[in-house]
Amino acid sequence: MTTHLYYDDPYLTRFSGDVVERVEWEGQPAIVLDRSAFYATGGGQPHDTGTLNGVAVVDVIEREADGAIVHVLAAPLAGDQVEGVVDWERRFDLMQQHTGQHILSAAFLEHLDANTVSFHLSGEYATIDLDQAPISTGELDRVEALANAVVFEDRQATARFVPDEEIPLLPLRKRLAHEGPVRVVEIPDLDCSACGGTHVQSTGQVGLIKITRSERRGAETRIEFLCGRRALADYRTKNALLMDLAREYTVGYWEIGALVDRLTGDLKDTRRELRRARDGLLDAEAMALWHQGTTVASVRVVRADLPGRTPD
Repeated sequence: MTTHLYYDDPYLTRFSGDVVERVEWEGQPAIVLDRSAFYATGGGQPHDTGTLNGVAVVDVIEREADGAIVHVLAAPLAGDQVEGVVDWERRFDLMQQHTGQHILSAAFLEHLDANTVSFHLSGEYATIDLDQAPISTGELDRVEALANAVVFEDRQATARFVPDEEIPLLPLRKRLAHEGPVRVVEIPDLDCSACGGTHVQSTGQVGLIKITRSERRGAETRIEFLCGRRALADYRTKNALLMDLAREYTVGYWEIGALVDRLTGDLKDTRRELRRARDGLLDAEAMALWHQGTTVASVRVVRADLPGRTPD
């Protein structure tokens, strides 16, 4: 079984280890190390990326049979000793999103008594599914405000393994589905959850938490959110779009909503006027064609070549 170095220090990005097994994983070369700082996909969080002796690590899997961490490589790796480097930008981004999820899930539970039933984190977005629907915009705003208040307070976030006898004493947000030593992530006066993921040391490092979308899914609601650098990038993109529109139409950015409403109304009016004009033109054209026709055996025959026109 591989020693998980990120349990002790999620900020560790460089480490050394020994190759204990060489395997092939779905047609690609892979190795197992005696110790690793690479997080394997699991618990809703994707795997780390980086290099081993300069060779790119493209996937990281925890083998079910023995808990070994399998590092899938872009190319075969020579030698039995390796120097590993974890992609810190990706690691820290995932730490921000995952800790932000804990804060947001706890805020939904505290404010709306809504439980998180599932969590998904990708390289672009993160979602939680709540056991409550519908949830109004006002309620979302209040939960978001509560979550960000926790961020601004910069509370300590700790992760530790808890022995069996201590588990019943913990105020876990979600009941455990298995027995044995459990790794618990705690944020004082907010959240206590069993979790094997990587997390920041304090809530302030999460940065801004922004709910970007909500969608009702039967009796549940899916919430999409961004934290930290992702939230900043999203704001930068949307702000640039808003300012470009304001410059294009020579209005203040705060007037864009009213401008869109006015243009939408103008467009509907224009379409109605165009439809009336087109109907009148077609009536006139039909009358002209009728007068240009000929009568053959008491039947009026109209012949016309109308290129590009539809039969109607």
